[in-house]
Amino acid sequence: MVKKPTKRVKHIPQRTCVGCRLVLPKRTLMRLVRTPEGIRLDPGGKAAGRGAYLHNQSSCWERALKGALANALKMELTEQDREYLHGIMVSLPADEPAQGLQPTQDQKPQKGLKPPTGLKDPA
Repeated sequence: MVKKPTKRVKHIPQRTCVGCRLVLPKRTLMRLVRTPEGIRLDPGGKAAGRGAYLHNQSSCWERALKGALANALKMELTEQDREYLHGIMVSLPADEPAQGLQPTQDQKPQKGLKPPTGLKDPA
C-alpha cells in the first residue's frame, strides 16, 4: 500500500514584540540591531548583531524606550541612539497597528493569563 503524500505546512518564524510582548510572525515586526556604531533599523532582518523586534506603532516604541529595548539588546542606550529611535518613532502610527499585525486566534496566551478552571456553567 502506497502512502498518500501529505502536504507540509510551511514554518513561519515567530518573534516577540519588545514593547507589548505579543508573539507574531517575524515579517510583521520591525527589527532593530545592535552594531558597534550603535542601534540601527534592519529592514531586511539579516544584519549581523543582536536584534530586537517591535511593532510599527508608537505605543510599543514608547514602552520599549523606557528600558525593555535596552534590556533586549543587552546594552545602555546612548543619547545618540535615543535620538535615532525617536526619529523613527515620530513617523509611526499612533496606536493602530498596520495590516497583518493583529494576533491570530491560534496565538498562545501570555504566561499568567490562563482562563479559570473548575467554574460551573451558569446555565
